[in-house]
Amino acid sequence: MAFAFGTIDPGGDLPDEGVDVFGSLAGLSPEALISTAVYSASMNAANTCRTLITASLLHEQREEEYLLHRSAIHSGEAGSIDELLDRTAQAVTGADPYEQFGPNGFEQATAELGAALNLTPAEARDLIRTGDAMRYRLPLTGTTLACGRIDLDRFLIALKRTDFVDNATMPIVDAALAEAILARDPMSTARFTTMVDNTVHTHAPDAVKRRNEHATRDRGITIRPDRHQPGQSRIGGHLPHTDAAALNAQLTAMANGVHTGDPRTMPQRRADALLALAHGRQTLDCRCADCTPPPAEQNLDTPEPAEPADAATPDPEPTPVAVPDVTDTAATEPDDNEPVPEPTGDCTCTCTSCRAPRPTYHIVGNLTTLVGLDNEPGMLDGHGLIDAHTMRRLFADAVHTFITTGVRTDPADADARAAAAASTYVPSKKLQALVRAGELCCTFPGCNQPVWTVDLDHTHPYDHRHPDRGGKTLQHNLKPLCRFHHRIKTFGRWRDSQDEYLAVWFEAPTGHTYLGNPYTGRDLFASLKTQPPDHPARQRLTDERDHRTDTHRRQQAEWDRNNPPPF
Repeated sequence: MAFAFGTIDPGGDLPDEGVDVFGSLAGLSPEALISTAVYSASMNAANTCRTLITASLLHEQREEEYLLHRSAIHSGEAGSIDELLDRTAQAVTGADPYEQFGPNGFEQATAELGAALNLTPAEARDLIRTGDAMRYRLPLTGTTLACGRIDLDRFLIALKRTDFVDNATMPIVDAALAEAILARDPMSTARFTTMVDNTVHTHAPDAVKRRNEHATRDRGITIRPDRHQPGQSRIGGHLPHTDAAALNAQLTAMANGVHTGDPRTMPQRRADALLALAHGRQTLDCRCADCTPPPAEQNLDTPEPAEPADAATPDPEPTPVAVPDVTDTAATEPDDNEPVPEPTGDCTCTCTSCRAPRPTYHIVGNLTTLVGLDNEPGMLDGHGLIDAHTMRRLFADAVHTFITTGVRTDPADADARAAAAASTYVPSKKLQALVRAGELCCTFPGCNQPVWTVDLDHTHPYDHRHPDRGGKTLQHNLKPLCRFHHRIKTFGRWRDSQDEYLAVWFEAPTGHTYLGNPYTGRDLFASLKTQPPDHPARQRLTDERDHRTDTHRRQQAEWDRNNPPPF
């Protein structure tokens, strides 16, 4: 396929003098620019697929040439007993008997790709491995990459998340994953990752166990100087996602435990909280004006009197310590059976256990899984799916909130309490939990902000002056939006809508329409799915369908009675 873009030659020649190669793009309207960007991204995905295929094919050809060259020089047969014993000794010591034949096919392909694409050896090796996996391990999912339904980042997510699936189960996982991708609109990486993990949990539960074991063994923390920023260091590491969620919640709780007047940003407070934990403290000192003591006043005009050099500094007087007069040594020993008093809300002490902020993170799961009736995975907010065993272990010490969908009716058909709640601006805690549990993250297309850290937006705006006229505070009128996209939707020229099945649609200023939540928590937890209220028109069609089914069943039964076997 020939390369053509303006007058640019892919060989590196410069365009003709006075020719603006971007002039055609600069004259496009915003609508055309968005369409061009989408088309270019689709073509980029297709070209990436071709690059991966060529890398894999190059490796196969070089590997075949290497094996032919090696067999031509030496067949591998020993000419004598001494030669056989010598080769056996080399094999025992771990020596490579084919080292003398030079680089193998994989190494040769790595060098050629690195030189042609200006890649490091590690990047070239990853390119070959990814191409091989796309051709032989995930061929159907690779087809979605070739069609432009996903990009390279999402294909790599699918590749890494299915790494522990065995070869016998892999075709089933690949087919289910490709079907799920083609059945839905493009989605954010957070939703895509959850969809891949749910597919693996459904079809390859053993792979989840192996992945959790690997995550436990692969844990570690590294701290090294920053190569690009003098005076700074970088912290990196790997933790199991449950432990990482606990640490993240602890840092956030400590960062939020200071007053609002603290001048530090949230990232700065979280970094200081990590240092506080390293020093054994469970709280973060506030630096607001009320908590920071003012600097001591100094009069620069009046010098301080100098003390004589030979003046002796008096020793500090010892502080008296009250020693109890106890003759029974058992009275000073702690009693393990004595209940430890729990701190109350009126506690005014400064001990660490009373002042430490309580970290909080959210897990969504089925009640049937919690009681052991099934092993469906749960959702750890901001971190992805967790297996049933881990979820039950975390639920043992958690505060539970039971969510019920109920019957979706209008407030006029419900009781007075539900109608009054629908007329308020702030949703109830139960309604907030229901809306957040049904989603995975911010519903704006492409956003990955965790759902329990974002706002709840009224799709049909709430009328503060006349609540009865504005949008109601109901499940089908609420959706999660992060603060950035909440402001974009409210003050920008975006339009949003929400249908009866809780699908959220966004219309851009250019007229393009996007589905914000192609994959949600309702796809993970069937109990959260709700049906729209019954309508007389739909009920009439349902009755007609049931009547046709009953008529056909009676006719079939009558024919069977009139025509007994043998026919």
